[in-house]
Amino acid sequence: MANDVSAPVHPGEILQLEFLKALGITPVELASALKVSPAAVRGLVGRRRKISADMALRLGRYFNTSARFWMNLQAEYSLAVSFAACGEEIERQVTPL
Repeated sequence: MANDVSAPVHPGEILQLEFLKALGITPVELASALKVSPAAVRGLVGRRRKISADMALRLGRYFNTSARFWMNLQAEYSLAVSFAACGEEIERQVTPL
């Protein structure tokens, strides 16, 4: 991961661009379809919220993807952000077996 130079992409950005915008769905419409609050969806597309397991199940069902797809997006983003914040320090501090 040390060679990754691209900025991590928040799952909400993927949701916004590749799903909502591409399909002409508003965050409020998605919230209604998912049976969640509009604030929850706005938080995701605004990159202020993480995708929870519950939300991943809902998104997977609605968009005919898998919950794992959404969880993997979140996991990859979280790892990239954490590595950027402290990965090099951890590599210096922790010696592998």
